[in-house]
Amino acid sequence: MKERLYAPETILVNEGNEVENLIILKEGMLETTSSFCAHHSYETKGIFGAELLIPGIKSFESIRVIENSRVLLLEKELVEKFLLSNSSLVIYLIKKYIEKIISLNKKIFGDIKKENENKKNSEHLIDKNLDVVDISKKYLKRHRRREYTSIKDHNIQLYENGRKLFNAGKIKEALNEFKKIQFNKFDMYFQAEVEIWKDLCMILISPDKKYYLEKTLREKYPFIKELFSFMVFESVITNKPLIKPLVTYLKSGYLLPSHTVLFHEGEEGDWAFMILSGNVRVSKFSPHGEKLLAILSNEEIVGEIACFKDVERTATVFTSTPLQMIKIEKNNLDSLVTNDPGFGLKIVKKLIMRLEFERYWASPMNFDEKLTYMIKKYGKNTLNKSHLKIEEILSLFRITDKKPNEVIDYLFKSNIARLRTDGTLKFI
Repeated sequence: MKERLYAPETILVNEGNEVENLIILKEGMLETTSSFCAHHSYETKGIFGAELLIPGIKSFESIRVIENSRVLLLEKELVEKFLLSNSSLVIYLIKKYIEKIISLNKKIFGDIKKENENKKNSEHLIDKNLDVVDISKKYLKRHRRREYTSIKDHNIQLYENGRKLFNAGKIKEALNEFKKIQFNKFDMYFQAEVEIWKDLCMILISPDKKYYLEKTLREKYPFIKELFSFMVFESVITNKPLIKPLVTYLKSGYLLPSHTVLFHEGEEGDWAFMILSGNVRVSKFSPHGEKLLAILSNEEIVGEIACFKDVERTATVFTSTPLQMIKIEKNNLDSLVTNDPGFGLKIVKKLIMRLEFERYWASPMNFDEKLTYMIKKYGKNTLNKSHLKIEEILSLFRITDKKPNEVIDYLFKSNIARLRTDGTLKFI
């Protein structure tokens, strides 16, 4: 670590160049400018150059000294360890990159709220008495051809309330909440999740039952070891201290059933989540169909802007599989990162990768390069599990200059994918 004093007009980093050091401003003022993100700010404190956390990622901003400034320069190999011991700087970085994503979204998509108003007033004339949220609900059901549970469902709320009571040490009250939950419309993963917490409550009340309850869970649910809640369960019955990721799950982690809507387009939002396992679809719905925007899976952040300010959701997000996730709310972001800086650092890296994806996608690429990049981004396993039709692939891969039959012909001839009997694509 080196401390340096820089005079005004000194350029510390140029946008698009490799970052050599993490920069920590101790005194003075720096100007940051990002032409790609359309973002500009003056900073009298803060941390810069965290792109070096991920090899090969170049700076998203230029950094210029405005007045005499004293900074600390930290070498690449020391950065991660340093940040893990300084959670306040990790929180600062999360907010910094979210600001850049907000600016970039405005640059790419404009005013989302105004766009939703225009939709309500023009595109959906047949639904002129419905708001954007109701339109999303209506056409989700029509185009997906099934009933979806809402995260606001009474039974899911009982589960969340029970978890909060458990964390508050109100074990008997938590057990009563878990006992009220009806499982008839949910998958086995959600049933297992609730039974684990119910059994944990029973163990804390009557410890002598712990091995019997563990054996019953293992026999009833072959997949039980996949659940973070069961890892918590095992730590409790063996009196082992919880590792930090399990502490984070205990405080803010939840399992949601498959086919659950987390939020609809147009809803107000003040929370986000990180996926631990499973995947979600991010889509827009209208009378014309479903437009698939993304499939997000392990360690992806969803709805991150809501951690920073109240916003209208720009799309409908719903589970395709059982989903284990960490819920990130405005009022718990700081405590989550303080208690588990490693979790915060994962968020920082994912936000950087989000920006890097948009920057790469904006660079000149031919069709072959775009296709290869997107298949690599999502992974063949996720794509095949999602059973996507060609129209969904075009939307997901942001391919606007090719017709469906042209893409199908290319995929077949290049031996990249083949057609299943249900009309979906299987990548080879």
